[in-house]
Amino acid sequence: MKLHSLILSFGTAALLASSCSVFKPKDKTSTGTEIKSEAVNAPKKKGKNDRDKNSDLKAERGGVKPSKEQLCGGEWTVASVGEIKIETEENVPYVNFAPDGRFYASDGCNVINGDYVLRTDGFLSFANVLSTMKYCHDMEYSTLISNIFGEKRYSVDFRRIGQDSYLYIQSSAGKTLMTLRRHNMEFLNGNWRVTAIDGQPIDDEEANVFIDIAELKIHGNTGCNYFNGAIYIDPARTNAIDFSDMGVTRMACHKAEQEQKMLVALEETRTAIAGNDDTVLLMNKSGREVLTLKRIPIPQND
Repeated sequence: MKLHSLILSFGTAALLASSCSVFKPKDKTSTGTEIKSEAVNAPKKKGKNDRDKNSDLKAERGGVKPSKEQLCGGEWTVASVGEIKIETEENVPYVNFAPDGRFYASDGCNVINGDYVLRTDGFLSFANVLSTMKYCHDMEYSTLISNIFGEKRYSVDFRRIGQDSYLYIQSSAGKTLMTLRRHNMEFLNGNWRVTAIDGQPIDDEEANVFIDIAELKIHGNTGCNYFNGAIYIDPARTNAIDFSDMGVTRMACHKAEQEQKMLVALEETRTAIAGNDDTVLLMNKSGREVLTLKRIPIPQND
C-alpha cells in the first residue's frame, strides 16, 4: 500500500446505524436457468478442501431460531457445505438475504437469486430460483451449494460465537447441510482516539480515527495531517481488516515521527479485537498490537 498526497477536508462525521442489507449488485443477479432440487451429498472425491470432522463448523448445540433482522443483517459467506470446509480466497461463495424476501448468492462460480421465506418456527424455504450456468472447473463444492437452493424447506439455527454469527441450514432429520458465517465488525464503528502506537502510549487528543464499516471507509488525523482510505474485511479470516488506498495531506509539523509510525501501523493492521473499557486493539499479521484505540464518547445534549 502506498500513501498518496492529496488535500482533504472533513466535516462532522455521524455514526451509521446498521440495517438489513438491500444490496443488489448488477453482477449478483441472474435471469438464468431454474435450479431443480437435488439431494445434497458429499462428493466421493476428497481434496484440500475436505472438512475436519472435529471442526467448530459442525452444527452447534444450543442455537436459536433466527429473526428476520438476524438473517438479513449483512452478507453471509459459506463456511462449509456437506463435509467440505470452504477455504478459498477467491470467488468466495456467499448468500445475501434482503428484507423484501429476495436472496442473492454465489456458489463460487455461478450467480443465483430467487425468493425465500423465513417462518416464525425457524423453517427456511426457497422458491423461483434462477442461476447462471457457467462451467465450473475443479469446484467440487459448487454443485452442493447450488442444490441447497432447490425448492425445499430447511430448519435453520443461529448462533453467535465471539464476533462472528453462524447460520446452520439443516435437513428435516437435523443434519447440517450448509454452514454460513458472517463477521460482525460493527464494534469498530465510530470515532476513536489513538492512545498507543506499537505499545507506546501517546497523549495527543488530535490523533484520532473514524471508522465506518457500512461504507468501508476510514478517515482521521495523525496529530499533524488528515488522512482517509478504504477498508477491506476478509470473509475468510475472523476479525480480519485491512486499510488501503490511504491519502494524506502534506502539512509540515513537529509530530512527523508520530505520524509516520501511525500510518505504518494502519498499513500493517490485519485484525481488530475489542478490548476492555471501550478500547480496540489493532494487530499486525504476527499478532502484535500496533495501535490501541479508545472510543470518543458522543456528546450528549442537555
